[in-house]
Amino acid sequence: MNIYKLYHSFFTCFLLSIIFVQEKNGQDSTVVLQLFSGDTVIYKLSQSKTDHLTGFKKKKNKDIWTFKIYNNNDVAYYTLKNQEKVWIYQTDPGQGNFLEINQMEKFISGKKNAKYYYKPLRHFVSGIVFGLGIGLIDTYKEGSGFFNDPNGTLSLATPLLSTILIRTKKHKVVSLSSMSENEILESHYKKGYASGKKIKNSIASFSGSLIGIIAIFIFNN
Repeated sequence: MNIYKLYHSFFTCFLLSIIFVQEKNGQDSTVVLQLFSGDTVIYKLSQSKTDHLTGFKKKKNKDIWTFKIYNNNDVAYYTLKNQEKVWIYQTDPGQGNFLEINQMEKFISGKKNAKYYYKPLRHFVSGIVFGLGIGLIDTYKEGSGFFNDPNGTLSLATPLLSTILIRTKKHKVVSLSSMSENEILESHYKKGYASGKKIKNSIASFSGSLIGIIAIFIFNN
């Protein structure tokens, strides 16, 4: 038996043991994971350890389950069938976890809303214009004009440069000391939304500039 077959047999036995334990417990272990990224995942939870969760992740829009281990640093909480929330995240300033549970919940809510509802159209269009402009400059050859020199390193670096130069407006930092509890929670929601917005803007400007560069490359060949 080679190493591959030995590994495959061990992994199969491991998965079967998890399924056996799950059925033996006689309970519906399907939960909804809330990730810090803003994503939610339908998950059959088999084991909850101090540093990770073990179980099966459901593929979107399909009744297909794949084995998946989530590090606790990626999961804020999970929601049971009765809508009870079991928090993985815990306030611990010594570990850099400064937010209270209700504050973190608001932050994630803001990030989630930005992830699913914010449309970074301006950054996408700006990325296309940036890619076209830099790509065009990169094809310039003195004495011959544009489209007379192969696209080089500058063109290759353009998508990355766009994420640096096409900036997202910074979230205004405010003092929380004079705020009410509701105002503080609203502030954390806005921080989460700004965080999700920044990520989508970076992706949009990168994608837009890549399209611009590809267009110039096609015209230049």
